[in-house]
Amino acid sequence: MQIFKTDKTFLNRILNNRLFQHLTYWVVFVFFFAFAWGTHDDNYKKTIWIELINLPAKIILVYTVIYLLFPRFLYKGNVWLFIFLLLHSLLFASILQRLTDNYLIIDNFFPEWNKESSLSIVQLVRASVNFGAVLAVPMTVKIMEHLNDVKQRQQNLAKDKLEAELMFLKNQVQPHFLFNTLNSLYSLILTKSERSLEVILKLSDLLRYMLYETNAPQVDLSKELGSIRSYLDLEKIRYGSRVELSFNAWGDFEGKRIAPMLILPFIENSFKHSTKGLNETAMISIEMGAKEDKLILKVENSIPLSLPNDVDIVGGLGLQNVKRRLDLLYANEHQLKIESNDDSFLVILKINLKDGNDQ
Repeated sequence: MQIFKTDKTFLNRILNNRLFQHLTYWVVFVFFFAFAWGTHDDNYKKTIWIELINLPAKIILVYTVIYLLFPRFLYKGNVWLFIFLLLHSLLFASILQRLTDNYLIIDNFFPEWNKESSLSIVQLVRASVNFGAVLAVPMTVKIMEHLNDVKQRQQNLAKDKLEAELMFLKNQVQPHFLFNTLNSLYSLILTKSERSLEVILKLSDLLRYMLYETNAPQVDLSKELGSIRSYLDLEKIRYGSRVELSFNAWGDFEGKRIAPMLILPFIENSFKHSTKGLNETAMISIEMGAKEDKLILKVENSIPLSLPNDVDIVGGLGLQNVKRRLDLLYANEHQLKIESNDDSFLVILKINLKDGNDQ
């Protein structure tokens, strides 16, 4: 049983040592009952010898129950078979106790006593009760350890499941983003634009960030801001004067950390939906600020007067994905507000952040 969570000190290592714990239990048990029985005639030396003579049967019973019956039957749900075998183990130990009483203890310590049958029901019941006392503490400890192990395994499974889901969601974001960016590059190459090389350089910066930075659970908010600027530069190259873009970043981004690729899907969504069926200049306004321990994001974009029938302004893979990640990573630490009307779409996101040293 681990009493202390760490073994940093010598005392902790000793107290967490299983052999030390077992020896301590048996020593305390022997002296406790030797003292309890010895108060009748103040002959503690005699009662210590009696407890030591009875000790092997008790040790055999305890370790049979906690290391054989518990893992093979009780932990596997075979409760009735466990009870059946436990009762038979108690009976066997009680018979062994009675033989020890009659042929060792009475002959050597109480010769004046009359011997009763080793199979006397009354004496066997008394012996079983005595064994119950020695079983109580080890059984309780082992059951508590088992329940704690089960709880820990369940927590680990839940954590692994959560991490797997988050990894799946994050991996969905990157291909989705890359697909749209490659489409932009393809259109520039088709028009033989001189800016296609610039796009490739910007794209390489983003790829470097996504491959080498976003594998960690948290990234510097300043780096996330840098990736957003790179993305906006790409979209400026792609759309040119067809999109009226306003971007304002304010506050102190240094020392703050955030889950990677959480902000970009909202910005990407604004370009996607403001330019669908575009026949006039699109408007996109982005404001991203860090105030104390809070990140504030406002993304507003215009909606074309006529949209293709298959365009879903509010949903889509990107937004549904990031909503799920926010629920998992910032369950009670974020507020997301999405408003849509005939000519504009607005997203307001607030996330409670901590300093980098607190993550």
